[in-house]
Amino acid sequence: MKKFAFTLSEVLITLVIIGVVAAMTIPAFLNNSNQQEYKSAIKKAISAANQALMQNYALEGLSAQDYSSAELLISEVFSRRMNVIDGESTFTSSACNGPVFTTEDGMIYCITNYSSANSDEEGFPCDFNNKTPCIASEGPNLWIDVNGVRKPNTATTSYKRPKDIYQAQIYSQRVLPYGEPTQQVMYEKNVYVSN
Repeated sequence: MKKFAFTLSEVLITLVIIGVVAAMTIPAFLNNSNQQEYKSAIKKAISAANQALMQNYALEGLSAQDYSSAELLISEVFSRRMNVIDGESTFTSSACNGPVFTTEDGMIYCITNYSSANSDEEGFPCDFNNKTPCIASEGPNLWIDVNGVRKPNTATTSYKRPKDIYQAQIYSQRVLPYGEPTQQVMYEKNVYVSN
């Protein structure tokens, strides 16, 4: 009786082919997985900041513009409403040099260029109508590193290749994504979404 089987060389060739295919597909899969993680995390981060501002307004009757400094906004709103574990962190990038706080889920937030003016007049910082952000000069005022101290610690510049640092702006009673890449990641659209 004749028996059929694979030879050792046939088995080794098959294993080599499987190894090459795995080496080509696993990095792409892991990269895509990280990008999806970043996208989910920024949505969670902006949602949490929005909830903190809305809850503070509902319970205390105070909006973001009622706090005269970023430090007060952190200590009186975000620390009380967002499970802040560290109010003296260092931001993972030189993009932000303002006050920083870290939440329980490891996300690091940094506020810069913050300004408060108690006015409903159009054009004043941080109006109640949520048409003007709480900023002292042009540029984003809330930076969010969605994976904390883990690398790459790079600002997102393309919605196609999201990284872990995003920009947002604080308004009187809400936080909105800032800049085309962050808005596209948030809204999952390849179009510019204006504030």
